Amino acid sequence: MPIEVPLPAAEPFGLIVAGAQPKHRAIVRLHALFVDMGRCEMLEEQVKCLLLLMRWLRSGRSIPTSPDAEAKDSPMTTRLRLLLLSLEQVEGAREAFASALNGVITQARAIDLFARLGLPEDRSFLSEMIDRLWRWVLPEGLDDRDPIQLLGRLFPSRVALSELGAIPPELFNRLLCVLARTKSQPGALLTSSMQDALRLLALRIAASGLFDALRRRSPQTPLDESPFFQLPQVANEYIAQMDAHAPEESLAEVRERAKKLVESCQVVVAAVVENLERSGVSVDVVYRLEAIGKGLRRYLDLVAVLAEGNQPATGRERARLLVTLVDARLREGELREIVRSNLHLLARKIIERAGETGDHYITSSRKEYFHLLSSAAGGGVLTVGTTVLKYLIMWVHFAPLVEGILSAANYAGSFLVMQLLGFTLATKQPSMTAAAVAASMRKQAGQNDLSGLVTMIARVTRSQLAAATGNLGLVIPAAAVFDFYWRTQHGTSFLDADTAAYILHSLSLFGSGTVFYAALTGALLWTASIGAGWFENFSVYRQIPQAIETHRLRKFLGRGVTGWASRAFHRNVSGVGGNVTLGVLLGMTPVVGKFVGLPLDVRHVTLSTGALTLAVCAQGKESLFSHEFRDAMLGVVVIGILNFGVSFILALLVALRAKDVGIRDRFRLLMSVGATLVRSPLQFLFPPASATEGSVHGPVSRRGNV
Repeated sequence: MPIEVPLPAAEPFGLIVAGAQPKHRAIVRLHALFVDMGRCEMLEEQVKCLLLLMRWLRSGRSIPTSPDAEAKDSPMTTRLRLLLLSLEQVEGAREAFASALNGVITQARAIDLFARLGLPEDRSFLSEMIDRLWRWVLPEGLDDRDPIQLLGRLFPSRVALSELGAIPPELFNRLLCVLARTKSQPGALLTSSMQDALRLLALRIAASGLFDALRRRSPQTPLDESPFFQLPQVANEYIAQMDAHAPEESLAEVRERAKKLVESCQVVVAAVVENLERSGVSVDVVYRLEAIGKGLRRYLDLVAVLAEGNQPATGRERARLLVTLVDARLREGELREIVRSNLHLLARKIIERAGETGDHYITSSRKEYFHLLSSAAGGGVLTVGTTVLKYLIMWVHFAPLVEGILSAANYAGSFLVMQLLGFTLATKQPSMTAAAVAASMRKQAGQNDLSGLVTMIARVTRSQLAAATGNLGLVIPAAAVFDFYWRTQHGTSFLDADTAAYILHSLSLFGSGTVFYAALTGALLWTASIGAGWFENFSVYRQIPQAIETHRLRKFLGRGVTGWASRAFHRNVSGVGGNVTLGVLLGMTPVVGKFVGLPLDVRHVTLSTGALTLAVCAQGKESLFSHEFRDAMLGVVVIGILNFGVSFILALLVALRAKDVGIRDRFRLLMSVGATLVRSPLQFLFPPASATEGSVHGPVSRRGNV
């Protein structure tokens, strides 16, 4: 039943609240809202009244100022002061407001506001992603009993959050003091909900912290000494003392114990993260760690807010918690937030493992430089075979899917053979070396002397040029030799006239999609490096090398064989993952394009150079002077630039973000590189004679990360 509210009429109410402006439009509207609050009985009516009151608070129209107004007040703060004045001076208004608020708190699940909002639920990262994506496609229906939805409706935007953050904290304390003078006392219900939320949070954090996957990676301690095990006990003790009105000294002692337990839990989480850094990252484990971290912060927030109720308070903790909850509600549906917070560690580890591979592509001495040049030459020769198989597969006219699978097998098989023989494919280098550069930038961030980092970039540049020179310098004569051999055996060139003409046209910079396809291939090369890092991380996390070494076949094959297999797998796992990934991407991209109706294709500089050489051999020497050949040559140059450039830039940007390298350090590095390039350009092309024979990265390895 509606309560009897002794609320004055509009004009007397206006005289009490606004003095000289009793009939101001805003005052009349506020009086009408209090009248409606006193009459409403159903939950939906009470929710509507609160939403209308919030709309009144956020209105930007002029309003009479209260006696305690300050010049720096925002419009919302000015209206809030007027609202507090009316609640303090008019008992009917106070009781009407408290009655509506009490009805909402009583019927809504207020505990969810403090124990669920902004905190990851106890499920996997993938499940949370799917749930957020579904809510983005089909928003949830309105539920007046859901306090989280209500908070989002009260503060629906970042502008509303900014206005809330500008409110002085002492006004929140005044509001609670006003509510404490009412018959319904909704503030007591909120306190009770926060106590229950504290208990629930403690139990959830304890369950997550003692989860098997985390406990195995945590420091070994007896169960009853684990801070996660003790967290619920301290929460229950704190609330019990609050209910018993224990002295403030006793409450302060329990609060201090709770804070120390939270710090101990954070130490355990840091130890688990350090373990993941060494033994591989799991997204689901990181998701649980993220949930624990946010839960611990909320635990401390609730302890601080509850403490304000037992001592002279300024309302600072209450204001901070409310801003935190509103911000969490606004972030709740964002896919970017969960991806950023949970994949950052995984991205960093993948980049680090790619960077470790990239170290093997960076030469510092002339011996290493010429070794890389010779291995790249071998890669160029082998690429001719890949090009020949590509056209043999194409001429059979398989179904698109079969052709894509065979093309992927051709590319992947060729890259794996290069790996086994220790050859190098130049286009695989940029994405790997970029990760190594980013790692060095993070180590030297903030330092004044960047000469070591600039020297490393010079080494990367000349190593990349050496690999490209070796690939392209040998693929041309190797393709010409193959065509000569084919002509002696079959009486004709390997390519027919139509295929040769098609190759010249497809590589032309004008009238074809060469630029787009070359950039797309650069993106695929970068994606392959991510695949290599992910596969190595997966191997380390799942302890696959150890599983191979201790496999039951060891009884029959012997320890030496399984040990050798384990070391070989660990040494080559990144290369195999990257090569297979790149092969599948290059082979299946055109097939996917046909399937979805998009003109997708790939343009790889080494393969394109080999194909162009075979086309010229088929058309004869006179084709060298044609404009089609000139356009195709220009296209190959652009393909090389885009293959290397797009791959390196994407890898460097992602690595810099994963390594948390700031914009200032990036700019300083760019200026240092530019100055060095002007002073000593030759070191970017060829190793100086004074370079040490031993690289700071270790000698160029033959582990074959192509």
